[in-house]
Amino acid sequence: MRLARPALAAAVIAAGIALGFLGWSQSSTAKTAAEPAKDVHAKPNVHIVSGQKVYAQYCATCHGDRGLGDGPGGENLAIRPQNLADGRILNALPDHMLIRAVSEGPQSIGLSNLMPPFKPTLSDAQISDVVAYIRTLAEPAYDPKQVLPVPLKREGPLQPIFFSHVIHAGAFKIDCQYCHTGARRSSVAGLPTVERCMGCHKIVAAQGNPEVQKLHGYWERKEPIPWVRVFKVPEHARFVHKNHIQAGLPCQTCHGRIEAMEQVAAPVTGQSFTNDILNLALAPNVAPNPLSMGWCVECHRAANGGQLASLTWLPKPLPKLAKEKFAAPLECVTCHH
Repeated sequence: MRLARPALAAAVIAAGIALGFLGWSQSSTAKTAAEPAKDVHAKPNVHIVSGQKVYAQYCATCHGDRGLGDGPGGENLAIRPQNLADGRILNALPDHMLIRAVSEGPQSIGLSNLMPPFKPTLSDAQISDVVAYIRTLAEPAYDPKQVLPVPLKREGPLQPIFFSHVIHAGAFKIDCQYCHTGARRSSVAGLPTVERCMGCHKIVAAQGNPEVQKLHGYWERKEPIPWVRVFKVPEHARFVHKNHIQAGLPCQTCHGRIEAMEQVAAPVTGQSFTNDILNLALAPNVAPNPLSMGWCVECHRAANGGQLASLTWLPKPLPKLAKEKFAAPLECVTCHH
């Protein structure tokens, strides 16, 4: 019996160790199941790594190693290479615009023609990788949520000068009323004069941009630019811009996301037979066409009732109206006189 006691004690200790190991093993397994496993073989983003190599070979000569536009190849150019690290400007542009600029040259998006198109020198995959790498240079950092919803396909009429609102109002954030000065003070918003455009472009991109050269041509010939009209209300209706601007409505309320349009386009506007039939059959579930009387009246009623959120076509965030000063009129004589 004396010999059995030490053996029994040893067996008890061994059993305790085994149970403890089993419990630790189960706990470790449960923790592993609860937490996602870390890939110890994880590699840097292959597209960014590839893009960095392509950038170093083809782009750094002009744009500089850090994308600041300070490369030796751009020193004597009429327009300095774009600072690709300036996130305040580039972050708003979608990938497909940057890809087009690299593939077809910046002139394809209304900028300089001093950079050559890199297609077919580079493949589609290489160009996409370069754009992915450029995104990492941005300061402030690139945020996909801040990218403008620029359509892949340009719509609207061709204009005598390819004026991109995406570049001017979207990337450089020039206020609408800097160019359309009549919006806050008269019934019509008006178009900028050639003189106003030249106020910038006597210096900015004065050489090296074919679209700006067209502007210089109109200036030298003392001719107005024959822009093609896009937005128009019927002759029997009177729309006053200043009343709406002073009430707090942004331009996008009626014109859409202008800052996201390379080429200004408008949806089907005004009264149409199709919309009338749909309203008769499905009213009130079918929204009236933009710039039609029903569209305007619906907005006025919603504004007076504090129900602008019910208008799904309004841009977000919703405008803050100066209700204490303005009320949206509903009398016919307001617009028809």
